[in-house]
Amino acid sequence: MIKKDERYFNFPIQILQSFLVDDRKVLDNIIAYAIYENSLKLEYGSELEKIKSSSKYYAIALGSYERVFDNGKSLYDSLPINSPKVGLSISIFWDFYNNDKTEFDKICLLAFLGIKSIIGTKPYHKATNLFLWARMDGKIRSINEIAELSKEVKKYANEYQTKKIKIALRNNWGLITYARHTRGFYVSFKITLKQLILEAEKRRNSTKEKQYKEYEKEVLKEVLEQLKTTRA
Repeated sequence: MIKKDERYFNFPIQILQSFLVDDRKVLDNIIAYAIYENSLKLEYGSELEKIKSSSKYYAIALGSYERVFDNGKSLYDSLPINSPKVGLSISIFWDFYNNDKTEFDKICLLAFLGIKSIIGTKPYHKATNLFLWARMDGKIRSINEIAELSKEVKKYANEYQTKKIKIALRNNWGLITYARHTRGFYVSFKITLKQLILEAEKRRNSTKEKQYKEYEKEVLKEVLEQLKTTRA
């Protein structure tokens, strides 16, 4: 269970690329980016002194402040400032950093972070599997077809595996999800299932009403044209 006052490593979703290939490298990059970005907020001290202060903020003992600075700066400068970001709690981070995890554990973490990046600061959001798979692969935008994914994530880009992942996230990661005639699925980590269903159904009914109004206009247009022709 994540503590309410727990701190988070915040980083752009692109850093997750190749996590299934070399998870340790990606986790090291997450630390470097988060520490460097946090150091930029500090007012006093040299660059390395700010890195030291930032590492204390996260309660991390770094082997080399220079290496973390160089890596963090390189990542920060190479990624667009407006990249979608996601927060990884320190407790979950160290669990994956210090303990052996199965590939399924790792793909669930990618899905968890992918969904969090999609939701952002909103209480819930509607998504598609294509968008979820893209974010799991460290991509900013939704893919159009599975062929655009890395081979590691592509392995899980099917209904069977994705359903397993969503069930695991629901049972172990606090995910709330709903997908009844929605052409996608609704997700949240903040509201109850009842609230999520209510929001989804409200939006579905609103869409149906809008579609009916559009259909009504088209039919009216046809009828008026027919009447014009008849009068002529």
